[in-house]
Amino acid sequence: MKDKKTIILAVVLLLLVGVYIYYNQKIAKQTKPTGTAVDASLVDPDFEMKAKVGKAIRKYIQDNGDAPPSFDKLQGKYLDAKTYKQALESNVQYTYVGNKSYRFSTPSKRGPVKVAKGPGTQPQPGATTSSAGSASGAPSSKLATTETGWKYDPTGKPDPFKSFILATAAQEETAPKVVRRQLTPLQKMPLSEIEAGLKAIIWGQLGSKALVEDATGKGYVVQEGTYVGQHDGIVKKIYEDRIIVEEYRRDPGKGRLEPNEVVLKLKKVEAEE
Repeated sequence: MKDKKTIILAVVLLLLVGVYIYYNQKIAKQTKPTGTAVDASLVDPDFEMKAKVGKAIRKYIQDNGDAPPSFDKLQGKYLDAKTYKQALESNVQYTYVGNKSYRFSTPSKRGPVKVAKGPGTQPQPGATTSSAGSASGAPSSKLATTETGWKYDPTGKPDPFKSFILATAAQEETAPKVVRRQLTPLQKMPLSEIEAGLKAIIWGQLGSKALVEDATGKGYVVQEGTYVGQHDGIVKKIYEDRIIVEEYRRDPGKGRLEPNEVVLKLKKVEAEE
């Protein structure tokens, strides 16, 4: 009885080993390389030139701490004359953005991908290429367009092909420049504290002035043109019962500094009876 069980167990093990070997061979055949290789120079003729230029730019950044301000800075030390001439002939587009940032591109020259045949790959008898088939009267692959009546209106919409970084930099250049001066005690106080400390407004022949006290009781004389507040505010006008302060705050929507007027009112003191 024991011999019979041993024989059955041996047969089962042999079957399992056979199945394992069969599936291993099947998987090996499916993953076996076909022997074909794609030549990168055939896909992109400027592939080698782009690789050299990219390496030269990275070397420049490593040596100087920033990207080259112009493409001609790479000539000589970082890029040989032959590659530099090839890049110019390929109409390379190089733009310095700043802070180690740049854009580098070339006009597309990409054509149909050609596959280099490896050893052992022979064309099948009677087989024809796709180009020969298309020339033998195959239907054109051009898409037919229909008139839908819809037209795109770009008014008020951002240009998707315009650099957001450069546009933001241009807005910052055209925005009003706030001149930074050494801060006075009034510039370190928020406008709410200045309004709470506004004690009096004086009118005279030499112009109107206001008296402001801080939390410690120290007084300051304010006149038109005095810088106050924590947002580069300046006193534009002083009236009998109020002070008009103009300060600049950045508008997140427009991306630039916008003037904002703030009114500081003088609290009326009731007369004691």
